[in-house]
Amino acid sequence: MLGRRQIREKILQALYAYNIGGNEIEYVEKRMFQSIAEIYDLYVYELNLLLAVREYALEVIERKKQKRFATEEEKNPNLKFVKNEIFDLLENNKARKEHSDKHLELSWHLNNNYPAMIFKKLQTSRSYSEYMQNEEPDFELDKRIVLNLFLKYIASNDVMYEWFEELKLSWADDVHIANNMTLKTIKSLEKGKDVNTLIQVLRTDDGVSFAQNLFRTTIEYYQDSLRIIEERSNNWELDRIAEIDKIILAMGFTELNHFPQVPAKVVINECIELAKVYSSSKSNVFINGILDRYAKDMDKV
Repeated sequence: MLGRRQIREKILQALYAYNIGGNEIEYVEKRMFQSIAEIYDLYVYELNLLLAVREYALEVIERKKQKRFATEEEKNPNLKFVKNEIFDLLENNKARKEHSDKHLELSWHLNNNYPAMIFKKLQTSRSYSEYMQNEEPDFELDKRIVLNLFLKYIASNDVMYEWFEELKLSWADDVHIANNMTLKTIKSLEKGKDVNTLIQVLRTDDGVSFAQNLFRTTIEYYQDSLRIIEERSNNWELDRIAEIDKIILAMGFTELNHFPQVPAKVVINECIELAKVYSSSKSNVFINGILDRYAKDMDKV
C-alpha cells in the first residue's frame, strides 16, 4: 500500500504536470489516480512473472522428457522447484486471477524470453542447487527460494527495469513500490492457508481523500503560496526559483495551513525528502529554511 510519502510524490508529479501542461484540474487528477492504479497492475504483473518462471521450468522438464534418447534423470526429473507451495498459493489467489483475466496484457504467455532468462540464471546459482538437493518438503525453504528468485533476478535486474519502463513510463518511477508489495505478499504466505486478496495500493477512504484534497487545495491556494515564497526567499525573484521547488513549497504551505492533523515537523521532513529526489542537491536546504521559518512564525511548531 502507498504510504503518505509515495502519495505526496504522486501529487507532486500531478501538480507539476498541471502547472506546465495547461490541462484542466479534472483531467490531471484523473491521470494521477490512473498512475496510482497502474502500480497495482505492475504488482500483479510481477506476481505473474514468478508464475511464468515456474511455467517455463515445467516446459523445460517436458521437453527433456520427450527427447528421443532421454537420460534416466530426464525421464524422472527433480520436481521440487515446480511443485513449490509458494507458487501454488500465488496461482490460486483469487484477486490475482480475476485482475489478470480482466487485463490480459499482464500475462507473460506471449513473452517467454524474460521468464526463460530468469530461470536459466537461477538454475546456475548455489541457492537453487542447494534447494533442489534437499529432498524433504519444507515450506520455509520454498519461501526462501522464491524470495531469492524475486529479489536477485527480478527486483534487482536492470533488464527487467528497462522492460517495465518500456511498457509504461510511470512504472519506472513506481517499480520500487510494486517490488515492496510483491515482497510483502510472498513473506505473508503461510502453509495451507489460501489467500484470496492482494495488497491494495490505496485505501479508498483515507488515501484517495488525502491525495485529492492536497492536490486540489494546493492549486486553490497556489498564488498565495507564491507570495509567501517571494516574501521569504531573501529577495530572490520567483523566476529564479525552480518550478519544482515552488510546487514543493506550495504543498508544504498548504499542509501547514489547511491540514492541521499533520504535524508541522512531518510536513517539513516530507518536503525535504521530495526535494532530495526531484530537485537539485541544494534545494532541500533552501526548502527546509523557508518552511521551518514559516512554521515557527505561524506558531505551527
